[in-house]
Amino acid sequence: MKKILTALIIMLMSVSASNAAGKEIVYNLGIDPQTIDPALNTALDGAIVDINIFEGLLRINFNNEPEPGCAESWDISPDGLKWTFHLRENLRWSDGKPLTASHFRDGILRLITPETGAAYAYMGFFIKNSEAFYNGKAELNDVGISAPDDKTLIIELERFNPLMLYYMAFPSFFPARMDIISGNPRAWAAKPETLISNGPFKLESWTHGSGGEINIVKNPEYWDAENVKIDKVRLVMIEDSNTAYASFKGGRIDFMSTIPSLMKPLLIKKGEAEVSHSLTVIHCLFNVTRKPFDDARVRRAFSLAVDRKILTDKIVLGGHLPATGAVCYGIPGTNASEDFRTEGGEFISPRADIEEARRLLAEAGYPDGKGFPNVTYKYSTSKGGKMLAEVLQGMWKTALGIEVGLSNEEWKVFLTTTHNGDFDIASFGWVMDFPDAAGLLEIFMSNSSNNESRHNNPEFDSLMNSAAVERDRVKRINYLHEAEKILMKDLPVMPLYFVSSAVMRSSRVKGIYLSPTDYVIFRGAEVLGN
Repeated sequence: MKKILTALIIMLMSVSASNAAGKEIVYNLGIDPQTIDPALNTALDGAIVDINIFEGLLRINFNNEPEPGCAESWDISPDGLKWTFHLRENLRWSDGKPLTASHFRDGILRLITPETGAAYAYMGFFIKNSEAFYNGKAELNDVGISAPDDKTLIIELERFNPLMLYYMAFPSFFPARMDIISGNPRAWAAKPETLISNGPFKLESWTHGSGGEINIVKNPEYWDAENVKIDKVRLVMIEDSNTAYASFKGGRIDFMSTIPSLMKPLLIKKGEAEVSHSLTVIHCLFNVTRKPFDDARVRRAFSLAVDRKILTDKIVLGGHLPATGAVCYGIPGTNASEDFRTEGGEFISPRADIEEARRLLAEAGYPDGKGFPNVTYKYSTSKGGKMLAEVLQGMWKTALGIEVGLSNEEWKVFLTTTHNGDFDIASFGWVMDFPDAAGLLEIFMSNSSNNESRHNNPEFDSLMNSAAVERDRVKRINYLHEAEKILMKDLPVMPLYFVSSAVMRSSRVKGIYLSPTDYVIFRGAEVLGN
């Protein structure tokens, strides 16, 4: 679950330097990440950095599947509740110090330690006694993680985890150098001197703010360094899509997804931009603890007032699809060859239903919008975000007679604001972490620290908990289908459209992998002619 700057991965600020000769690639990351601490980051921008400078027990391959990373093999007990990972020989951190199983143990324990404040802490609750420890009902030594020697990590599970291998490749489960982190738990990941990593690249420099960039360079201590064919990646920050496009055309950017919306259809048609499937949904998020959005009828009225077909055909462009449910296409269903969204059907019509929206609003006590309190839609600063906000504002005004105020905030401030629940309605983009429906649905569980809507439905929680322990695939997916039905009835979140990623890449580079979860992975990249 990675947050993205909505209205479609429209991020990024300015580049002046041209591509240096040699094995260097320039990628438009866009905004300055709030953090690249693997335990604290929840945003796509930070995750892209993390996935390139760190590595877990497993890593994501170029088919979006987990494969051996720092662990070369693993054993699983017959009941699936004990996993023994065997680390490779001679693993090292970027400062040359040995990387051991204890560092992986420390990384996971840090994730589930309450004082860390990790939004993804709940992801570790499948580990034996981890949730009890998090809630102060067990001791640290009771948690089912042990490192009997430098090359062996044993993880005992509270419940079967069907996504275990994906989890072990996810940034939240990366190893940690507590000798560094404990001295500066909030700022260690902000500068090269203390951000010691173990992935294909390491942090060279980080210039914050407008016009800044993050530079990562090849890590010679990486176990697979011989297959890393580039020396450096410059992650620049260009927010304005027109500026980014001009920089790309001028040869100053090699790879980017920041394409002017109005130009996308033509660029795609001409083959200058390529479209790939993305496991990303753009939503509006309601704060269900604030009036009037504590009333599901009001939330549904707002949802029905939006014409998603107009959004995808006239506004955001680029091959996106109207969102007809919470979970996007591309997620396996009860059978791996079936699609979860196709199986689940449509909960939302692509076209607005203004008559029903007005009826629900009147039933809630606000006929024609009369007496409706002042509410504000918050979004993070970007031209695309502003455009989407104004379109939604117009649809709500026309259909419901309600004037929704607009408020934009800088990305880092916006992340804090929404996490603290300081909003009525907010823009919300979610890149699914794994090709599994639970990856999105679980964030709306009452105990999820990513549940910024404050949604709380015991029946929904029960279905999600049942899915978490069910080993029968069909039963598990059916639990998730039932959970989505409840979520679409409660509507703490209003799905708008399913994203198709459009990217532009220079002919001078190859091998940059864009995963369906929107990770940009550089370890297989090459600069041609060098």
